[in-house]
Amino acid sequence: MNLARASGLLFAVELVNTALGFFGTVYFARELGATALGVFFLFEATLYTMATVVDFGLRGAVEKRISAGDDPARMFGAALALKLVLIAVVSTVVLAAREPLAAYIGVDLALELVAVVAVFELSMLAVHVLHGELRVAQTAVLHFLRSLTFVVVAVSLLRLDYGVRALVYGLLVSYGLLLVTATLRLETPLAMPGRRHLRSLYDYAKFNGIWGLGGHVYNWMDVIVIGLFLSQAAVGAYELAWRLTTTAIMFSTVFARALFPQLSAFEADGATERLSALVSDSLTTSLLLILPSVVGIALLSRELLGVIFGPEYVIAAGAFVILIVEKVPQAANLVLDKGIQAFDKPKYGAIATVVSLSMNVALNLALVPRLGLEGAALATLISVVVNTAILAYYFRRLLPVRFPVDDIAWCSLAALVMGGAIVAVTRVLVVDTPLGLIAVVAVSAAVYGAGVLASPSLREKVLGGMRSAMG
Repeated sequence: MNLARASGLLFAVELVNTALGFFGTVYFARELGATALGVFFLFEATLYTMATVVDFGLRGAVEKRISAGDDPARMFGAALALKLVLIAVVSTVVLAAREPLAAYIGVDLALELVAVVAVFELSMLAVHVLHGELRVAQTAVLHFLRSLTFVVVAVSLLRLDYGVRALVYGLLVSYGLLLVTATLRLETPLAMPGRRHLRSLYDYAKFNGIWGLGGHVYNWMDVIVIGLFLSQAAVGAYELAWRLTTTAIMFSTVFARALFPQLSAFEADGATERLSALVSDSLTTSLLLILPSVVGIALLSRELLGVIFGPEYVIAAGAFVILIVEKVPQAANLVLDKGIQAFDKPKYGAIATVVSLSMNVALNLALVPRLGLEGAALATLISVVVNTAILAYYFRRLLPVRFPVDDIAWCSLAALVMGGAIVAVTRVLVVDTPLGLIAVVAVSAAVYGAGVLASPSLREKVLGGMRSAMG
């Protein structure tokens, strides 16, 4: 697999997806307001909580087994059978808890929740089978179509006065389309599984599921706790700040998605030297766009939230800064996570997850009532630092890897120079309009890009990666 080309294509599509999602979210934020948008975010938090239980590591397990060539058809059949059973069980629980769920979310959406959980999980299973076939790049267009469908359907229904249900139905239709298009592209046939296949998936998933639960807690625990102690408007403002920081780590996330099948293939072939070099280079790649984002958001947090979404969302400015700082260890975490998965050692990830998950829940419950949105952000930051430290410890036991100190130091220096440019520009330009904000971001990107390319090592990696992606 051409890793640069796969990650480059995924990044290009994810960039378009992010633009779609960004402008859609701006529209939703202004049309619905912070409170109604908070209702949708609580629906999503509940949805992905249910989906995490339904999956509990199966997607990662089937991707690992298929990428390693372990009887793919029967592994696919085993995963589908297990998933259908789990969907039925979780759906029953959701319907039984319909009234308390409606009180928590703010609207009765139990039936919609069951439907979206089913299409989401089945579509993600099909996508992970494609990943296991080393066809990660081919999933790019599918993710684009899903994002486009969500925005088009949601905006259309909002104009027809469907309110928050417009976004819910947009999710349902978009994941339904992803399920159909991904299934049609699969090359792995379905076959009746045996006990060995069910056991094999279970052996991997029992630890990978804990790992996945940790990812869910990382993504949604703060929102869930904010929903318990604060207002739906606070949920809406915090989640928008979180989503802006996820755009900064978008390339790191996409790169890690393309990285795993290649690492898995190297490990299966015993190519440890190539694997070590790839992980080292991947750490630089993953952190490349995060470091300038930290500096930029630290200087412009209030302007970004206020100009883009409106003044009612500026209440999350402090949390916004903490959340972008958290993306630094998270960028390294993404690479270490995929490396440990490639070595078929989900137990290590499970240990890291249990420790950081427990900390995240406890810290959110302790800090949100006292510090509000900043408390939720601090809980996430601390737990991610701990998780990354544990993963780094275990990964070094599996494979010696050189941390790219020189490259990261150079990127940090370029980001600080960029910060100086932002301070200089904002002294002569008031950033209170979209055009002014775009101008400052453009200057920042130019300064940072020039700083990175001034390093011979980084220039070779960046330009070489671009050539490989286009070749």
